Amino acid sequence: MNRCVAHRGWSGKAPENTKAAFQLAIDNPAISAIELDVHLSKDGVPVVIHDHSVDRTTNGSGRIIDLTVEELCKLDAGSWFGAEFSGERILLLEEVLEMTKGKKRLLIELKQMGSYYTGIEQKVADLIQKHNLQEEVLVISFDHESLRKIKAIDVELKTGLIYLGMPTLLLEQAAYTGANHLSFYHGFLTKEIVEILLSNNIEIGAWTVDDMEALERIKALSSKIHITTNHPEQLIYQYEK
Repeated sequence: MNRCVAHRGWSGKAPENTKAAFQLAIDNPAISAIELDVHLSKDGVPVVIHDHSVDRTTNGSGRIIDLTVEELCKLDAGSWFGAEFSGERILLLEEVLEMTKGKKRLLIELKQMGSYYTGIEQKVADLIQKHNLQEEVLVISFDHESLRKIKAIDVELKTGLIYLGMPTLLLEQAAYTGANHLSFYHGFLTKEIVEILLSNNIEIGAWTVDDMEALERIKALSSKIHITTNHPEQLIYQYEK
């Protein structure tokens, strides 16, 4: 049975990357993991939000890198989704680690870009180590060099490369970076890729699977693919049929 990963929490039912979205995912036993996104504030604190700016998902404006954690946490991160979520705020990564510990696996995406967040790898690794969550966390990123850095900091950390497109030399890339998991935009995932990776004991993820046609195609490729979705209810409903 494919494992369900709630994308930015249960973001189809609550504002993404907020306590409300995470709690919905935590409370549903059919959801095996939660994916979230991490940036560094101006003062170097790992915070949970997807975009490089606060404009889309809060009542503020500006880049994450230019705002202190105090400024970020004062913003309303829920009203844009619905009035009932007024008062939801940007969370610290540490708060989410404490919230999910022992309850759900966590996929932490490092939102590195160029030289934006110097030291983000060390800060995230430190928090994972502080809470003894090496076995409950997978650190993922489109920035493969960033994952090499975090693996060098703690070889026990599990890491995953994210792709958009049809990459080559997959096994070589996994070996070079020390990755345990490869994650693909679902439209690029093929039976050949799945068979190669599974035969080499590499975990596979498909993102972001939000329509039933795509869901059925990915399920048909393998029951071992971890499916990331904004709408876990679709996958859960399939299991309950």
